[in-house]
Amino acid sequence: MTAPLRLTALLRYYGALLLRSQRWLPPVVLYVGLVAISLDGQSRLGSQLGWNAAVLVPALAWLTRSLLAAEPPAARACLAAATGTRRPQYAALVIPLALGLALVALAAAGSLLVCRAPQNLASVLGGGLATGLVCALTGSALGAVGSPPLVRTTAGAAGTLLIGSVLLLVVSASPANVAVRDAFSSDETGSRFPLLPLLAVLPLVVACWWTSARAAGRVGAATGQEPG
Repeated sequence: MTAPLRLTALLRYYGALLLRSQRWLPPVVLYVGLVAISLDGQSRLGSQLGWNAAVLVPALAWLTRSLLAAEPPAARACLAAATGTRRPQYAALVIPLALGLALVALAAAGSLLVCRAPQNLASVLGGGLATGLVCALTGSALGAVGSPPLVRTTAGAAGTLLIGSVLLLVVSASPANVAVRDAFSSDETGSRFPLLPLLAVLPLVVACWWTSARAAGRVGAATGQEPG
């Protein structure tokens, strides 16, 4: 089987695993609920898009953890034997990220219907969606380091995801914090595309994904599987 076919098969497998396990329900319900309670006719679009992006960080981190913790060890061993030890981990990280991006797009559509449209609609919407991308990548990075094989216990994962989400949203140097603050002020000052936060979060998510896949590779190597 060629590499693209392996990747497609892995993505289908993890997508089906997430749906069948129903572990996607709590983080998705959390996200939808947090977005819904903030929507009203008086909300400004930029602020709402900033809120939609901010609450995606803990929701997507939880969603990532839910998928990585749902896979039986025997199933991962079979996948590692067929495709290598690292590829399944990367595929398992892609699925929650894709779902998170879909959620932020749907939330933006709902915000457009409910919130007051600013004069600079296109720039506010574009900046808000880009902020959603920054926060999605941030949540994915956090979920990668707060999930198996790096963090195996539920208590450890809960602490990692909770504290990590707070820090990533509160610390002023965080790409997510910078992008969300710009989104909240976009209605009054004009939207600025969060280019610097996006450039800053890319190395973060690459490093966290690589660390997670490397740990999975070490576990596979310990059981005699080929890295890949």
